[in-house]
Amino acid sequence: MLSRHTQQGLSLIELMITMALGLLMMAALTSIFANTIGVNSRSLQLSQLQEESTAVLELMTSDLRRAGYRANAHLLVVDPDTANTDFDDSIVVSNHPDEALLSCVLFSYDANQNGSFDGSSELFGYRLLDGQVQRRQDAVDCASTGWQSLTSADMVAVESLSFSLTERTTGVMLEQTITVAITTANPADNTLQRQLATDVVIRNAF
Repeated sequence: MLSRHTQQGLSLIELMITMALGLLMMAALTSIFANTIGVNSRSLQLSQLQEESTAVLELMTSDLRRAGYRANAHLLVVDPDTANTDFDDSIVVSNHPDEALLSCVLFSYDANQNGSFDGSSELFGYRLLDGQVQRRQDAVDCASTGWQSLTSADMVAVESLSFSLTERTTGVMLEQTITVAITTANPADNTLQRQLATDVVIRNAF
């Protein structure tokens, strides 16, 4: 008597179907993984852009708050004839010829707190030029060379920067306010943008 053995396992067609389903699943998982990596990368770039933009805005606004400051300012009230007026009306809003209006601000304050104006070391300013925020050096004006870049072209592209100066009288006091607005973008992908703005009250305006 011959015994008959039943073959166990998958047929060729079943094996091919199983492999095809496995490949489809791997493709789906790869797509999901790649998409997750892309989203995480975009979020990281946006976070970095936010940090860079916030840092440069805070630097400008903290400096602008000191505009017009001078030691012994009380003399303007008690002894106006001998008071130092070198820092009066020191804020000037302008622009580099190649940039938009109101994209440069110049100002001064008594940096060493000695009560007197000591020249270029107490002249400050910020401007937009070629997609970067720059800081004033050596008393140059908005149209001159010699400014120092605060932002890096590899990290952030500054698409716009503006300084809007307004004045109002509160009682007998003149109050000046500067609205600083900045728009930045990722240098490699300008769809990644940040827009920030803040108002700076110039407490030392006289």
